[in-house]
Amino acid sequence: MARLKNGILGGIHGKLANVVGYSLNGQDIIRTIGKSKKRLTEKQLYNKLKMAVVMDFLSGLDSLIEKGFGPMAEGTTKNYHNLAVAFNNPNALKGICPDVEIDLPKFVFSAGDLPQPEETKVEMVENGLLFTWSKKGFSFPDNQDQVMLFAYAPDTGDKRFKWNGARRFQGQDVLEIPSLLRDKRLEVYISFVSDDRKRAANSLYLGTING
Repeated sequence: MARLKNGILGGIHGKLANVVGYSLNGQDIIRTIGKSKKRLTEKQLYNKLKMAVVMDFLSGLDSLIEKGFGPMAEGTTKNYHNLAVAFNNPNALKGICPDVEIDLPKFVFSAGDLPQPEETKVEMVENGLLFTWSKKGFSFPDNQDQVMLFAYAPDTGDKRFKWNGARRFQGQDVLEIPSLLRDKRLEVYISFVSDDRKRAANSLYLGTING
């Protein structure tokens, strides 16, 4: 059943025949639903495969990409997950159908206009990965940005991250890695989100540990 949220001049909320209405970021959205009886073309199948690969990689990263793409989604008809998919499909894909996979150096988990970290380094320490970055040239409130860290183990599929790490002025933070993964190949990334969660930086790929 559908309802008119703000009377006859308002948007539809709910299902009415093959139409669904809902609110997103303060805007009323209407979509049609239904199944097509047409067979998919090769191009459509390829697009579905690319989407599936990206969606699978983003699985389990919801709270990370919410902080990474949420600021950009604010005030638009997109949500953070839509943007995460759009930024990585097809930009972070490689291969020819049916052998499509994530191009790890091109994967991003955040985007925005905050400054990227500079002079970044990462190394394995006793309890995980030690990330360091330059803290020069930043004053309040920019020095209060929080670091976001991500590590992916291709051999096992494990993903480790934090979205509320150290402040930019601190210059370092550790991403805890379970002992079973510390000798595995790890692809590592870093970014920043503002203290008020209204801005984010473009995430930065830092390379491979144990490669």
